[in-house]
Amino acid sequence: MKITIISWKDERWSADKETLSGINEMIKKKSKPIKVKWKKTWEPTSLIDKCAIGFGWLIISPFVLSEVIIQGFIWLAKKIKRK
Repeated sequence: MKITIISWKDERWSADKETLSGINEMIKKKSKPIKVKWKKTWEPTSLIDKCAIGFGWLIISPFVLSEVIIQGFIWLAKKIKRK
């Protein structure tokens, strides 16, 4: 018979308020806020970009809306036929 035992040592660290405040200040000095680079590239910044996106939505939305309505009617017809 083979028995395997896994254990670990529970070490808890404690510090007073002065030490904790010192550690927090060191962390704040060293760490900088994370800047997301990809977000800036995907945001439409100029008026031309915003107009192009709006125009694209105006062109595409009727097709999407009609497809949703058609699929809704098909689903409703199937539900009615079952009953």
